[in-house]
Formats: sequence, structure tokens, C-alpha cells
Amino acid sequence: MASESLPLLAVVAGTAGLFLGGFAKGALGLGLPLIAVPILALTMPVPKALAILTVPIFVTNIWQSVQGGQLGTVWRRFRWTGLALMLGIGAGTQVLVRLSPGTLYILMGCVVLVQPLVRLFRPSYQLDARKEGLAGPPVAAFSGVLGGITGFYAAPLLVYLTMLRLPKDLFTAAIAFLFLLGGSAMAIFLAQAAVLTGPVLLYSAFALVPTVAGIVAGMQIRSRISQAQFEKGITIVMVLMGLSLMLKGLS
Repeated sequence: MASESLPLLAVVAGTAGLFLGGFAKGALGLGLPLIAVPILALTMPVPKALAILTVPIFVTNIWQSVQGGQLGTVWRRFRWTGLALMLGIGAGTQVLVRLSPGTLYILMGCVVLVQPLVRLFRPSYQLDARKEGLAGPPVAAFSGVLGGITGFYAAPLLVYLTMLRLPKDLFTAAIAFLFLLGGSAMAIFLAQAAVLTGPVLLYSAFALVPTVAGIVAGMQIRSRISQAQFEKGITIVMVLMGLSLMLKGLS
């Protein structure tokens, strides 16, 4: 990476993307990288955009995973799923740093478009508790490889956790725990690839400010609009971002 400096357009777009991603996380409990990374990636390389999310992802998911006193239950139930996710991310990031920018944008656009489809076709199947331990690690490994390449590993994990029919608080703690492990693995492997450098880590620390502001705003507005209205808005935004990234990759 020739330079660690960020142009003004990248700072403005990044601040907006981080705020909107934090807003979604505050209102829905997830959505930070899914919204923030595509906006950041419009003004900087994809790996650098992922690296800048390191501190916000780490801090916000620690906070969310310990809420409600569910961490012990989550650890016992999903530790092997989390390990598989981290190993998958390790494999995927080896591909991430080698792909051309155009290919990365197209792949990222495709993955962003998957999430609206998941929201549209909500899976109604319930996974048998006896199969949970067998299904979790393979799903997580696949999610990790996908996330290591594109930065997004939420969609398969969300489908899997949805099919478990977890109570709301346990679901929130579980997804935060898995995102925490995934974000930590991403940071480690990006650092090994010389993408997460000291200056980029400093930018990542500053990125926590608009992210937290967005989370606070999202939590405040959560009670003022219906869940259906907000999810519809998020879906429309994600479709537009996914198409924009694909067009950027093709241009």
C-alpha cells in the first residue's frame, strides 16, 4: 500500500458509512459491516475498508455479546462453530489479498445482494437440536471462507441461527459472539498480510466515534418506527449498494 493517508472524499464517505452501519446495528443488532464496508469500498481498496472496521467491530460485539448474561451459554453452545468460522476466514483472506479489485467489487456486490434475499425468503424450517452441533461448524466454515474473501460472513450464519429458533436475547448474544470471533480473525489475518498497519489501526480507532453515534441514534429511533419499516429501508439500501459495487467492478 503506497500511502496510508485518506482523501477528504474517503473521510466523508467513511464517516457516513460508519454512522449508517452503526445505526443499523443499534436498531437491529447487526448490519455494521454489511452497510459500512460497501460505502467505504467505493473510495478505497476493499482490504483497507475491511481493516478500518476492526476496532468498531471488536468493541461493539464485545459489548453486545456480554449483555444479558448469555456469554457462558453462548460459549458452551457455539464455541466449535466460532472456531470453524475463524479457520474459514483464515483461508478466505489468503484469496482476498490476491484477487483483483474489480473481481472483489463484483463478489462483494453479489454477497451484499444475498442479504435482502435472506430477509425476503425468511426460512421457516426449524433445525433439530440434535443436528445443531453437526450443522454449525460446516456452515460457519463456509461463512468464514466467504467472509475472508468479501468481508461478509453474516448471511449463512443468520440463516443457521434463525433455523435454531433461539430466544431473542440468546440470538443477539450468539450472533455478537460469532461476529466478535470473526472480526478478530479478520484483523489477525489482515495484519499478517500487511493490510492492517499501525496508521490504518489508528483510523479504525477514530472510526469508533461515528459508529457509536450511529448505534446510539439507532437505539433511540428503534421505538419510533416499526421493525418492518426499518427492515424494508435497509433492504432497499443494500440492493442499491450491491448493484453499485457490481457496476464499479465491471467498469
